[in-house]
Amino acid sequence: MECTIETEALVIGAGISGLAAAKCMTDAGFNVTVLERSGEVGGLWTFRENDYGVMRFTHINVSKHNYCFSDFPFPDNVPDYPHNTDMAQYIRDYMMHFKLDKLIKFNTKVFRIEREGDKWRVTTKYVKESGENDLVGDETTVYVTKYVAVATGHHAEPNYAKFLGQDSFKGQIIHSVKYKDARTNNMEEKRVLVVGIGNSAVDIATDLASTGRCKPVYISTRSGAWVIPNYVFGYATDLYACRMFFMWPHKLAEFVFETVIKLLNGNPKRWNLNPKMSPLQTQPTVSPTLIHHIQRGHIKVVPNIQRIEGSRVYFIDGQSAEFDQIIMCTGYKIELPFLSEDLRQNVLDSDNNSIKLYKNVFCPTIDPTLAFIGFVQPASGGVLTMSEIQARWFAEVCKGRVQLPSILQMEASIRTEQKQNAERYYHSARHTIQRDPILYNDEIAAMFGVKPEIWKHPDLAWRLLLSSCGAYQWRLQGPNSWAKAAEAVRKVPITDLMHYGGIIVLVLIGMFILFILSVIV
Repeated sequence: MECTIETEALVIGAGISGLAAAKCMTDAGFNVTVLERSGEVGGLWTFRENDYGVMRFTHINVSKHNYCFSDFPFPDNVPDYPHNTDMAQYIRDYMMHFKLDKLIKFNTKVFRIEREGDKWRVTTKYVKESGENDLVGDETTVYVTKYVAVATGHHAEPNYAKFLGQDSFKGQIIHSVKYKDARTNNMEEKRVLVVGIGNSAVDIATDLASTGRCKPVYISTRSGAWVIPNYVFGYATDLYACRMFFMWPHKLAEFVFETVIKLLNGNPKRWNLNPKMSPLQTQPTVSPTLIHHIQRGHIKVVPNIQRIEGSRVYFIDGQSAEFDQIIMCTGYKIELPFLSEDLRQNVLDSDNNSIKLYKNVFCPTIDPTLAFIGFVQPASGGVLTMSEIQARWFAEVCKGRVQLPSILQMEASIRTEQKQNAERYYHSARHTIQRDPILYNDEIAAMFGVKPEIWKHPDLAWRLLLSSCGAYQWRLQGPNSWAKAAEAVRKVPITDLMHYGGIIVLVLIGMFILFILSVIV
């Protein structure tokens, strides 16, 4: 049985990116329907015992100022780094505040998106969550719509590394997506090897070492890592990302960042972290406790795996150890299985785990009534501010108030950015869609008039240069500006380092001007 429903705009996914897209499209005057596979909103931020989502102990590793909706701040009593339960509640509060709950069709899985005339045909089925696999119903519902925002996220398909002799391993091998905590996964006091050294890997290793009493926990890494704490000189680390910092010459910014990390944690080689890249060539691993556990022998960092023989794992430096469990923290593949074959070929570069999208949103060869929201990896800060800017841009394009460049111009832009990424970042699949949030958001915001223009906000000029300013800065002006944006921007701290550094720069500039004037006179 097939049922057909017509709707003006469709959003696929009710995670943070999907809710942002739904709200922005609603603000633009569209009638919106949101399709969500599960029975809850929040995407990965909703803890699920037997399904995709955060680990039980997960705290966001970006401060609440830089991981929030631009017109809906976190409550003041929420800590700088919210727990996943705080995040889930915040997302639900956002949904209810803007009445987005009325737009969502839960337990609706999208199986196919295809072009049909001048509209999109989206085929769905009702599903019942079972933990491992969805139980699909018999009835098919087809949505016919003018506009589609795909907000399913780029953390789609777990990526598993393969090692020589892996099939001989006598224990269990799981991906980090299935790890909830040491007790739930029955890993207490086990011999565990964690493969990878990103944020999830380090969170898992520290959980195993502390609550799981697994000592030592091994972390195997191919490329090493720069590890930074949650706080630098008393401020949340992501608060240091500001326009002034991005104005510095790249080599200077790199030198300062690397020096600060070494002052705080010592040379990473001392802890066997051995990064093969500079700290600005990769997404740093954020952890307040990893170095502590390494110091005490609770966690041991080793190089890449050479081979596996039964329960024994050999590493390329000649070391070996026996393990009961291996956890693959090896990232995800970008997958869009519901796109028709022609759409998928236009959008995805599967061989390089990359997307062929203009500014990570629009495919040059596809009508701009289809957009991809949240398919971007922040170099600092969180994806939410980027998703929201993307969604607002999409709404303006759909309204006809903003035009995209020509196909040739968009394709040239994609090639240029891919080249820039390849030159700047360490070669890795997770860096193919990496962007700096402030620079990225400013670039897109300028296209529809919401980039904060400092001369229009002289009372906020110091902050707009030297503070991260949070998500609210892109609500100061332009379409759908927010009356409380300036007040919210003022609540985002300016770090002492950037504040006093700015004063020193002004003094030096003043002295230079006085010197020039004295010479002229």
